[in-house]
Amino acid sequence: MPEELNPFKIAQEQFDKAAEMMKLEPAARAILREPMRVLEVLIPVRMDDGTVKVFKGFRVQHNDARGPTKGGIRFHPAETLDTVKALAMWMTWKTAIVNLPYGGAKGGIICNPKEMSERELEALSRGYIRAIGRFIGPEKDIPAPDVYTNPQIMAWMMDEYSKLVGYNAFGVITGKPIEVGGSLGRIDATSRGGMYVLEAVAAKLGIDLSKSTFAIQGYGNAGYYAAKLAKELF
Repeated sequence: MPEELNPFKIAQEQFDKAAEMMKLEPAARAILREPMRVLEVLIPVRMDDGTVKVFKGFRVQHNDARGPTKGGIRFHPAETLDTVKALAMWMTWKTAIVNLPYGGAKGGIICNPKEMSERELEALSRGYIRAIGRFIGPEKDIPAPDVYTNPQIMAWMMDEYSKLVGYNAFGVITGKPIEVGGSLGRIDATSRGGMYVLEAVAAKLGIDLSKSTFAIQGYGNAGYYAAKLAKELF
């Protein structure tokens, strides 16, 4: 990946500018510029054809000064450690800006879920939790869905973690199905929050959103609900 497009370098440059404006002390800058913990794990999965494929996974915990780290898990064939590190850092800033008692984290596995069966995805999801299980928990690090992961995958992960600790640990994962402790409204929460921010910014700038057109990049869960809510709200 070219240096100028490295997402973690971009995140660090953004932080450096903010730290300079805040006159942040050098020790704090050094701590916040890097993640406090980076995990790289290998996850062997027996595929449907009988072969064993080894997947690489990541979990990055950027900072837990404000509370347990929090962030999604991504399944993508082009996933990189630097992308996960950048997203973990940005999660720290997002939770701090809205004064939530969490730090930032993010996870990912290099895989193509579109080419995997449900059984293979379940084995991969459970194997990932076994690999990182000692480093997560309701008071440590709380994963969630992200790119190409969904409530079913979160349910498998919660169940596997519960097996590791010996009790039903519903609080270890968010974005689960409602039946196992999920939250109502979770499915469109990211997009709905984005629409509320857009509405506030538009009001400040004097933009009439009912007369505006929208360009949405990507059409995954967030993109789909952003388009749907934009039509409904504006």
